[in-house]
Amino acid sequence: MLPTQLQEVIDDLRSQEWIKKIVRNAEIYVVGGIVRDAFLGKESKDIDLIVDGLSIDGILKIIKPYGKASLEGESFSVIKFRPKGWEGEDYDIAVPRVDRKIGKGHKGFQVVTDGVTVHEDLKRRDFTINSMAVNVMSGELLDPFHGLEDAKKELLRATDSTAFVEDPLRIVRGIQFAARFGFKIAPETMQLMQKNSHLIKEITGERIHDEFQKILKKGGDTQLALNLIHQTGADEALFDKKMLHYEKGFEYLDPVSFYFMLGLIGDVDPVDFYMKRLKGNTKMGKAIGVLDNLLLKWDQSEEAEKRYMTMNAISKAPEVADSTLIPPEMEDIVLDMRLSRIPMENSDILISGDEIQEIFGIPQSQQVGEILEEVRKAALMGEFNWKDKKATLDFVKKLAK
Repeated sequence: MLPTQLQEVIDDLRSQEWIKKIVRNAEIYVVGGIVRDAFLGKESKDIDLIVDGLSIDGILKIIKPYGKASLEGESFSVIKFRPKGWEGEDYDIAVPRVDRKIGKGHKGFQVVTDGVTVHEDLKRRDFTINSMAVNVMSGELLDPFHGLEDAKKELLRATDSTAFVEDPLRIVRGIQFAARFGFKIAPETMQLMQKNSHLIKEITGERIHDEFQKILKKGGDTQLALNLIHQTGADEALFDKKMLHYEKGFEYLDPVSFYFMLGLIGDVDPVDFYMKRLKGNTKMGKAIGVLDNLLLKWDQSEEAEKRYMTMNAISKAPEVADSTLIPPEMEDIVLDMRLSRIPMENSDILISGDEIQEIFGIPQSQQVGEILEEVRKAALMGEFNWKDKKATLDFVKKLAK
């Protein structure tokens, strides 16, 4: 018996006219993540379909009158299809295929579809939990590699022994799945991952970053991810050396903290590693740098300076306020800011550079910035009522005297 959410997807598919036309000439299967997630009791928005019995061109000819279709993927082997009026994610429609490795990297493949069976298509997939399919019309579960049994055992097992040679990114995907689902990796699969981990050097930073993002966005255990990066040998491919290893203490890190720690225990500059090796985004790279600078100076700073550092850090990268790595003292400062006990942003303090110039009778210069800094630190220490304009001006006038 299929899980309710999967049965609902299949029932909906059966009711659609484009599906009815396809099944007059072919078999159609729901495959991959949506099947896996349904049996794990997790929601999935992506619906991947395999059509056995038609070519890509044949499928396109049938479905185009029913919505928007476009070709994507290696060798344009996947159809992205959005039926008219459909509000969910686009359907991914493909035909059974195998990938023949003809060179290095993720582009070093030749996609073969002629004469390929559904069974062969499932065999090319990374892990057994992803190698299941359901026939849309009959409701029959195809599970030739016992993925359902592995899912029940919470075990991650490679579908085929060549999985990681064909695509080394699957090693990182294995880390991602294990961290998200809390699964153990089968011993023989771990051996394969360790044997082939050096091949991760072939993988572009963007693809590795995408897998790490799935861990972070989908509530994965970041401590388990770090442990597996070390255990599989992926660290040597990422950092050219073994990373430092801590068994606990880094569970469920936020993104800024995760990437900062990854670089730190990899004994590389966290910002440099994130931006150059992982090809990450500029906003996150900036936040990692702000956190790094903050932690470096924190213990050597006095109370007023710590409050000022916190204000500046939040103004440059608001994400830092939610970092799980900030010191407890900074957590208290952030809480006071959020409760409006002390200012959080420069604009909270009701004074401008022009007003400083006028009160002190000085031209716009570095001195104005220094005075503003002194005023902000005083506001953060509660030396005047920073919420009141008159009280703020009175304080600045006293400074001028």
